[in-house]
Amino acid sequence: MAQSLFDKVRVSVLGRLHSLVDEVANTPDAYKQRIRDLEMALADLRAAVDESSGTANGYRRQIDDTEGRIASMQADIDLLLGDDDPTNDEAALDLQVSVEELQGQLTQYNELLSSATANTTALNNAVTQLQNKHGEMVRGLQRITLTAAATSAKSRAAEAAEAALAASDAANTGTSIDSIAERINHDADVADARFSRVIGNLDTGTSPERAAKLARAKAALAARRKKIAGAATSTA
Repeated sequence: MAQSLFDKVRVSVLGRLHSLVDEVANTPDAYKQRIRDLEMALADLRAAVDESSGTANGYRRQIDDTEGRIASMQADIDLLLGDDDPTNDEAALDLQVSVEELQGQLTQYNELLSSATANTTALNNAVTQLQNKHGEMVRGLQRITLTAAATSAKSRAAEAAEAALAASDAANTGTSIDSIAERINHDADVADARFSRVIGNLDTGTSPERAAKLARAKAALAARRKKIAGAATSTA
C-alpha cells in the first residue's frame, strides 16, 4: 500500500514537473503560471506526506496491539505449563500456535512500517527540494518584473523623445533645436541612469528585504559580542 502511494505521487508530481520543463515561459504571466503549477505539485506532495505518515502510524498501532497480544498469550502459556496439570498442555500448545502466527504478522507489520517510513522520508525530501525550487522561481519572477518595468519605462521615454522631435519638426515654430536636443538628451540620460540602477540592483542578487535582514542580523551579532566582552571584563 505504501509503495503504491509513493508510485502514484511520483507519477503525478513528475507529470507536473515535466510540463514545467516542456513549456517555455516567454512572459512574466507565463512564468507566473509555471510557479502556480509548481505550487500544485507541492500541494500533491504535502498531501502524500500526510497520507504516508498516517499509514505508518496505523502500522505502529497494529504492531503495539500485536505485541500486546503475544505478551498476554505467552504469559498464559507460562501459567499453563507451570501448573503441574498435564491436561493443560494441549491448551498451551494451541496458544503457542497462535503466538507464532501473530509473530509472523508482526514481522509483516514491521516490514510495512519500515517501507512507509522510508517513503515518508523520501516525500519530505522531495517537498524540501520543490520548496527551494519554488523560492528560486519566485525570486526569478521578481527579477523579470523589475526588468520588464525598467525596459517599459525606457521605451516610453524614447517614444516621448521621438514624439517631441516630430512635433518640433512639424511645427517649425522657431523653437531652438539645441534646447530640444538638450532636453531629449537629459531624458535619455535619466532613463539610462534609472535603467542602469535597476540592472545594477538585479546583478547584486540582494533584495531590499534580504539587505534589511542582514543588517538586523549584524546588529544582533554586534550586541551579543559587546555583551560577551562585558561579561568577560566583569569576570576578570
